[in-house]
Amino acid sequence: MFHKSIRFKITIIYMAILAMTLSVFSAILYHQVSKSLCENMDTLLRSRAEGIVSAISTYWSTERLGTMRYGANAETDGEYVDFPTIAHRWVEAKSKDPKLLNIIVQIFDAKGDIVASSKNTQGITSVSDQTLYAALQGRSTFETLRSSFPTKKVQLFRVFIAPAIQNESVEYIVQVGSPLDPINNALYSLKVTIFILFPITVLITGVMGAFLATMTLRPVDSMIRTIHDITAENMKMKLAIPDTKDEIQKLAETFNDMLARLDATFTSQRHLFEDLSHELKTPLTILKGEFEVVLKKMRAPDEYETVLRSSLEEVDKMTRLVENLLMLASFESKKIMPERTRVDVGLLLKSVINSIRKLSDLKKVDVSFGGIEGAAVTGDEKQLKQLFLNIIDNAVKYTPQGGSVGVRVEGGDKNVKVIVKDTGVGIPKGDIEHIFDRFYRVHSARGVHGFGLGLSIVKSIVDAHKGRIDIDSIPGKGTSFVIILPL
Repeated sequence: MFHKSIRFKITIIYMAILAMTLSVFSAILYHQVSKSLCENMDTLLRSRAEGIVSAISTYWSTERLGTMRYGANAETDGEYVDFPTIAHRWVEAKSKDPKLLNIIVQIFDAKGDIVASSKNTQGITSVSDQTLYAALQGRSTFETLRSSFPTKKVQLFRVFIAPAIQNESVEYIVQVGSPLDPINNALYSLKVTIFILFPITVLITGVMGAFLATMTLRPVDSMIRTIHDITAENMKMKLAIPDTKDEIQKLAETFNDMLARLDATFTSQRHLFEDLSHELKTPLTILKGEFEVVLKKMRAPDEYETVLRSSLEEVDKMTRLVENLLMLASFESKKIMPERTRVDVGLLLKSVINSIRKLSDLKKVDVSFGGIEGAAVTGDEKQLKQLFLNIIDNAVKYTPQGGSVGVRVEGGDKNVKVIVKDTGVGIPKGDIEHIFDRFYRVHSARGVHGFGLGLSIVKSIVDAHKGRIDIDSIPGKGTSFVIILPL
């Protein structure tokens, strides 16, 4: 179902992140615009108030000079006895000034009584005691006032009160104000725009995100269809690897690698069952034949003993086969972990050589030991003994009568090297890469007794000890095994 798909989840998460981001951005934008508009209005009101104070002072100076020209008493030059008239005249004269459009102007005396005002006072006719006190102290202040008319709704005004100071005293107070409607209207328009564009942007982006997710995951859909067609019978089927240079390409390559490993495992298991059936078939057939011959008629006791001994040999073969297979399975499943003890490789090799001395003497194969003394590794002594026993035993088995097997130990700073070199039949180059496979036997060794599991066990033990085994062989001249074990 689509709502449970990855592309749907990616789209929803993407839209949620975008919505959160836009919300934060819109809140910051709204706050910054509101702050900027208010600061601009405060700056404008301050500028208008300062201009009014300067203009009234200039206007008053002009009127005073005119009065003196007509013989007025100079003693009253500094007294603003006619200031209300002067202030009223100035307000009347400047009432149509474009700079004062939508600006409320009111002039108060030092007592807080109104002296002059513009016609559009909007009901603002007084100054609060706190504001008056601040103005008399020479401080300018901002206020936000409410004004209402019987036929109009309540309006908010931003007001600036500035004292006019002359001779270190407050001569009069100028109040300028402006309605906040333009700011509120601008913020309302911004808010409506955000509320309209917000869902549209998120929706459009979500659709585009779903489209991009679909395009990105299209190779995955193709991979899913191919995976549905893969069964145990066609493990060699591979996924088409997209040339995207991304995680999806890596996923396809990794899955193909996994298929290759599974195919190799299934093939190995199939061969194992086939080889195991073949190996068990021979001793079981021999057992069955001997039992049938014995049961045809009564036999002498020595004949029964001969049959039983032969049957016991076949049972021993099957027992060894099963034990070797169990050992290999344990190594592969990591159930057998090497014990970590100090093992003297030289002493261990001498013990192994002594244990197969009977076989080498029987075949008249000379087994010699050389190299350094006291070389030791940290590992499992039993497993290492099994490792060297299998290799030296193979070397003796596949060396013709009168040949030789040399065992040598070499030491290094980081590892110990054991070299087992024989003068046997050798291994063809094409068979070397397969000799560690279970039940694999070189054609020239078919006549030698064995199951083809010895070298598989050797490889498992070497791998368990983090070591390495190399082979160099010349058919007809001999084989050299080099086992490298870390210290």
